[in-house]
Amino acid sequence: MSESISDFMVHVGGGFSADDHRHLEECVHDDQCVISAGFSQHAPHLMTVVYDCECTHARDILDHVRATGVNATML
Repeated sequence: MSESISDFMVHVGGGFSADDHRHLEECVHDDQCVISAGFSQHAPHLMTVVYDCECTHARDILDHVRATGVNATML
């Protein structure tokens, strides 16, 4: 793993169950460049993604989230 670690937040539209959150976290974390992905307990519409920025870009991860059919924006 490189030493170039970065993070960003993804804002997702409402109407998600706990299972939906887990599924989306798993989908994002399946990317080999993603180190972690998780929704905030206090703000369940926000997911923090930590990734290797030498391996991928935040925009690519956001595109992957959107490909699941989720309405998402990068913060």
